[in-house]
Amino acid sequence: MSEKSEDKKDIELEEREKILNSENKDNTPILEIENGIKIHKTDIKEGREVQPKKIPIGGIQMPGFFTRSKSKERCKEKCELEKQQSEEEPSWKHKIKAYRIVISAFLVLIMFLIIIITVTIPIAPDNSVPIRDGRFVETITSCGRVEGVLEDSAVAFRGIPYARPPIDDLRFKSAQPLNSISYCWNNTTPLLTHNATNYCLQIYGNGTVAGSEDCLTLDVVTPYVRYDTPLPVVVLIGTESLIGGSPAKMRPSARYARSRDVIFVRPNFRLGVLGFLAVKELTESVHLPTSGNYGLSDIVQALKWIQYNIEHFGGDRRSVTLFGHRAGATLVTALAATRGAEKLFKQAWATSGGAIFPGKTLMELEMGNKHYMSNVQCESAECLLKADAEYLVNSVTDTWRKPQPDLPSKTEEPDKRHEWLVLDGNILKEHPGQIWASEEGLPVKLVLGTTAHAGASEKLFFKHKEWTEELVRQHVEDSKLGQLNVVDEVLKLYPSTYQGLSAMISDIRIVCPLLAVSTLTL
Repeated sequence: MSEKSEDKKDIELEEREKILNSENKDNTPILEIENGIKIHKTDIKEGREVQPKKIPIGGIQMPGFFTRSKSKERCKEKCELEKQQSEEEPSWKHKIKAYRIVISAFLVLIMFLIIIITVTIPIAPDNSVPIRDGRFVETITSCGRVEGVLEDSAVAFRGIPYARPPIDDLRFKSAQPLNSISYCWNNTTPLLTHNATNYCLQIYGNGTVAGSEDCLTLDVVTPYVRYDTPLPVVVLIGTESLIGGSPAKMRPSARYARSRDVIFVRPNFRLGVLGFLAVKELTESVHLPTSGNYGLSDIVQALKWIQYNIEHFGGDRRSVTLFGHRAGATLVTALAATRGAEKLFKQAWATSGGAIFPGKTLMELEMGNKHYMSNVQCESAECLLKADAEYLVNSVTDTWRKPQPDLPSKTEEPDKRHEWLVLDGNILKEHPGQIWASEEGLPVKLVLGTTAHAGASEKLFFKHKEWTEELVRQHVEDSKLGQLNVVDEVLKLYPSTYQGLSAMISDIRIVCPLLAVSTLTL
């Protein structure tokens, strides 16, 4: 409002100026002199000549025409600033616009390339084997087709033969491969491997004898059957002892195989006398004189079968791990110390196993096993081949049966304890300790471990309704530790509870021997 009022006043002053100038012009007398020259007539006032008043046009400022008001000056500065900004603004706007154009062009190019690749490159076919009737899956082995079944979103093949049946003339012989079409099944139809087969003949913890002599089969549990993404393979070797208790807890889990993308293989192998008997009569009956370790040869043959066939189950034969528990861990450790093991598996894991490795030569073990031939009333290998298998298995002496895990008894003689594994010169040529301590070391990676209470048994747990401090002390005093007068020292290291007693047994039977073996040097 103030700027408008000032402009209005200026205009009024300008108008008044014009009026006054007009009046002065009209009221000034003009004299005409010679030659038509006109001059203004001047007034005489108080003896002085008075010129007529004349207000110059520029005397009054006219905002908006010849001059600008103060408000217009401020406007001018503002306009100049805006003009400068407007001149700078197109510069960065053009840059942003150019940047956006480049980015857009790049994205369009990427999308165009993706479309070209998608259209021109054919989609890789699904290499998974088709599922029949929503349940059955078929694949191939070196001996013919096999059909498995879906189980917990994985595929299970149970009871695939991997070696010739160890019966008749093949009893007490190393595992023989299925290297002839005559040993295989009818290839016109697949072998149905849907259900579990019989375990090998053995003596269980309660003393019963069960199983079959024709038992050299294996189970394969795989997340899927395909060839493009081979999966690691874990071979499960589980048994409570070398006379029985297989497979114990080492059973392949379909759910775990699926969740971890791993393939489980669990082979059956011979146990007891059918798997490890070494006697002179058997040694002399073969071309290359040897006997014993038949069960170990079963595992070796199963590993060879895996090398030939596991790719048809989605497995990677170059990534095989041997995993053993309890007595199975002893077998795994022995195999890990054999020359050439690296050709069959990459690494091994032995948990809660014993440290009783083959230390006796074939001749030494043959001498120690002579009384068994008397028990079965045989004097030749032919007699052993014709005898009833269950009779042979059950004719072992009490010292050959696995004792229940406990503290060493006062009458225990470690040197007279029966050894099943033997340095046969065929599979086991050196004591594992010698290979362990050699400059070359083990041919494969090996992990040793144990659970905290692996040495205790259920029989010991139920010996008393409640293990009191007095009962624990009495149990220790009745053992070899009491005979050595070290009960007080021992009970300072372990609490007088069942858990403490269990840990004590585990340390004596498993942990300390394994620790001694793992740090062995020659």
